[in-house]
Amino acid sequence: MAHSKKHSHNHNHSDKTIPKLWFTLFLNLGITIAQLIGGVLSNSMALISDAVHNLSDTGSLGVSLVARKVANKKANKEMTFGYRRADIIGAFINLIILVAVSLFLIKEGIERFISPEEIDGTIMFWVALAGLVGNVLSVIILHSDSKESLNIKSATIHLFWDAMASLAVIIGGVLILLYDLFIIDPILTIAIALYIMYTSYGLLKETLSILMEATPADIDIHAIKKELEKVQFVQDIHHIHVWKMDENETMMECHALIPESESNNLESIKSDIKQVLSDSFDITHSAIEFELKPCDEPAHESHVH
Repeated sequence: MAHSKKHSHNHNHSDKTIPKLWFTLFLNLGITIAQLIGGVLSNSMALISDAVHNLSDTGSLGVSLVARKVANKKANKEMTFGYRRADIIGAFINLIILVAVSLFLIKEGIERFISPEEIDGTIMFWVALAGLVGNVLSVIILHSDSKESLNIKSATIHLFWDAMASLAVIIGGVLILLYDLFIIDPILTIAIALYIMYTSYGLLKETLSILMEATPADIDIHAIKKELEKVQFVQDIHHIHVWKMDENETMMECHALIPESESNNLESIKSDIKQVLSDSFDITHSAIEFELKPCDEPAHESHVH
């Protein structure tokens, strides 16, 4: 079944990803140094901004490495769910860095737009081309792993948009070489920064949702209640909580009211409930508390009844 395949990802952070992260980290560190030197020599703010962004990529890959190693640690009595949320925390840090760098790029771009300066288009072109090649290579290396980890996905998005930034800088270098269009440099800087912030929004929202243990966007609490109350002997489902442990695993807890006459059939009813949760909602980890009398605790009034 589809749900069992998805569930198998939860605890399996492949060690094969770690060497890839190391390689892309050092590759991007090299690109950062080259772009910073090239930016200073050419006087291109867009190139220096791209270097700063690449530095944030290098930092995010470092965070990804730490998070990846921590996420592989096994559960213990202090951390009973293990360290799987290290990936989500890593993704959150990556995205905050990305937004902060984007704001810096906008500030620098505005200053250069007000007072354009002469730029060496030749250096700008060749250094940006090297950056494009390096970033595209990094994206290709990490692409397959980005499908299974929100943290790796956020790092890959860093790299992809930095490749697009390098492409834009290449075009800017050509325009400066052909037409001395120096104002294109700050325009590119601001445009790239704004687009990076736009693309970061969705992932930042998703990581915050998981960290805050919000109900996943694809889960309808009322639909869960309706389906579970169709299970034989289940009279009422309430006190429902659904949240994500990481980007793969959805978890749930609830109270189930059953007749006192069925108190000997708890395991059978529980099995039926778990089957519905797994088949219909892809929830493979649930905690169900059975009640033989209606629940009247005030704390439950704020939850779905």
